[in-house]
Amino acid sequence: MTPAALSQPARARPVKTVIALALAAIGLQASAGEGYKLRQASVGVFGGEMAAGADNPGFFGTASLSQIRISKFVDENGNSVKPPAIPPYKLSSALPYAVTFPQGTLDFHQDQTQLNLVGGYLTETTYADGRLAFVANLPLIKQSRSFTITQPVGTVLPTPTSPPLLPAQLAGINGGAVQYNTAVQAGVAAKNAAASVDASGLGDAELSMVWIRHQDRLKLAAGVSLFVPTGNYDLARDTAKGPNPGFGNFYTLRPGVAVTYSLNPQQTTSDWDAGVTVGGRLSFGINSVNKDTQYRSGNFVYAEAGIVKVVGNWALGLNLSGTQQVSDDSGPGTVLGRYQNYAAGPFLSYKLPGQDAGFNLHYSENFGGRNALVTQTLQLRFIKAW
Repeated sequence: MTPAALSQPARARPVKTVIALALAAIGLQASAGEGYKLRQASVGVFGGEMAAGADNPGFFGTASLSQIRISKFVDENGNSVKPPAIPPYKLSSALPYAVTFPQGTLDFHQDQTQLNLVGGYLTETTYADGRLAFVANLPLIKQSRSFTITQPVGTVLPTPTSPPLLPAQLAGINGGAVQYNTAVQAGVAAKNAAASVDASGLGDAELSMVWIRHQDRLKLAAGVSLFVPTGNYDLARDTAKGPNPGFGNFYTLRPGVAVTYSLNPQQTTSDWDAGVTVGGRLSFGINSVNKDTQYRSGNFVYAEAGIVKVVGNWALGLNLSGTQQVSDDSGPGTVLGRYQNYAAGPFLSYKLPGQDAGFNLHYSENFGGRNALVTQTLQLRFIKAW
């Protein structure tokens, strides 16, 4: 075989095609929960208002400002996601020499500022001894994502030696390796640039109807929420693993129920349970098919528990929540493995004296994630009834 024939396979493939192959090789695979996320907030819902004894009929509103830090993707074993390994590239069909690549690494984080504007109306009329609340939740989101794949240079294996190869043959092998390594690094740089972008705009709206009933120390709320794809969503940006304020072109229906119970409404006593309220929440999310990708995230269960102690106008509490997929994803590029994520954190609330209004400051951190984004969230919420 001549030196020209030896190096021909590496040179025959256009560099543009090689770069395309490299880009495909380093793309993250699809996962449970399209984009490693579901339409369920990473911070718990319960706050100091869970201890409120009554709800005033009429209009009410909430504004919450959240600073969210997404620190990593985790796989089905809870480990940080790595780019798929690049397969060896054979330099010749007649000889065993191939460019072999070590495993690459992914450094990822995303900062997200989110303003949720919530408005609603609680009816004067009662239905089965409870009132109906109609609620709309509209998020405004600003995102900044840093996505950096580092791919070590590939080496030729087995190591070529001069005998029995001629110097020109050896040069052909090394030249082909350099050309392919250059193409791979160009693909890595293009992937990083496409994913490390900023995005902002409207998120997906949530429309809810909730039946609320009070009976002595017990408060029961049961209802259903519909998430609609109103958010800013770019399929090309999503394909490049860039951020999107919207989740995609699909709907999520989420019925649920919440219960709170006041152990001892008398805050002034010395008993340990004075001013203590406990609560629980359970909901079930049903996702439709994403019309743009034909991908359907599996259905999920969300559960939350909370406890709060009220002293005067102040309240200090803690909640624990978990989200678990109960059915598999389906559609193109599906990877088996279901979304799982837990969160916990404290909250501090203050009720404005003489006002039907208050503030709630909440910190929450994810743990135990599988096929999920891991986040830390600091949220300030203002609640007002008219």
